[in-house]
This record gives sequence, structure tokens and C-alpha cells, in this order.
Amino acid sequence: MLADPEPADGPMVPASGYYRRDRRLSSAANIERITAAQQGAATLVTGAAIVRDFEQAWRETWVLARAAPAARVLRTRHGDRMLLTEFLRTRVLELAVHGLDLGAGLGRQPWMTAAAARVVEDLVLPAGNAAQLLSESGWDQIALIAKATGRLPLTAAETKLIERHGIHWLALG
Repeated sequence: MLADPEPADGPMVPASGYYRRDRRLSSAANIERITAAQQGAATLVTGAAIVRDFEQAWRETWVLARAAPAARVLRTRHGDRMLLTEFLRTRVLELAVHGLDLGAGLGRQPWMTAAAARVVEDLVLPAGNAAQLLSESGWDQIALIAKATGRLPLTAAETKLIERHGIHWLALG
């Protein structure tokens, strides 16, 4: 995206707007993502090849992101016109919550860095609601994020708590 020209047309979408219910959460879009991932994975037949490809990708991305101006605009794969800083917030959310998924899948205690947790909280909750929810629910920060992103189910009482605060979770698919 950073290698592409900066898009000039279309509305700016904030990070929270990236997670909305439209074609991006459809079965067809999921099939396209899975097919693309399978095609990419088919070229990486060894663990060493996967590591090399990942390392090259993150290093190139790091260089481009660090060199980009603060107000750099890009177009996401879903067609959203977005500030790079907002798009990076979506990437932090994805890494953080899929890290929770990985921990759960491996039977490990879930964790994330405090910085990532702050980014995710700010993205999934209206301003100021995290502290109130943590206080009223008895959840820790990881449980709050896991509940807010559908990784842990809500009890009936927790659902009422969320409704009482007027919170509407992001559409995460």
C-alpha cells in the first residue's frame, strides 16, 4: 500500500470504520482471503522459506512506514482511504487479538503488551469506557479485550452491563 500512489478520492475512514459490516465480512471475501493465503503458502514449502519471506516482508514494511510522512494516506485492500497511522492501529488490533487466538489454541495463558492493549482498548471501546468496564465487570485487561472481540463469550449479566453503557462492538467477522 505504501508503494502505491497516495489516493486522492473518497472519504477518509478511521480505524474503527475499517471494522464495519459490508462485503469485507462476507463469505465471498473470506473465500478470497483464504484462497490468496493458500496460493501464497504454496510457494513457501519449508519453514525456512516462511521465515525468510516473513522477515523480508516486515523489514521492507518497516522501512516504508518509517519513511512515510505523518499524514500519509493509503488505500486499504477493502478500498478504504485511510491515514497510515489509522491503518497501523488496525494492524496492532489484528496482531494482538490473533495472538490471543494463538495462545488459546496452544493452551497458553493469553497476553499482550501494555502498548498493544491500549491501542486495542482505544479502538474497540468508546473513550473512557475501559476503566469503568474493568471496575464494574471484574475483568482484567486481557479478558476485556477478549470479550470485546468475541474471543470469550459474554454472560447475560455482562451483556446487560455492555448494553447499559451503550457499547457496540466493532464488526470483526
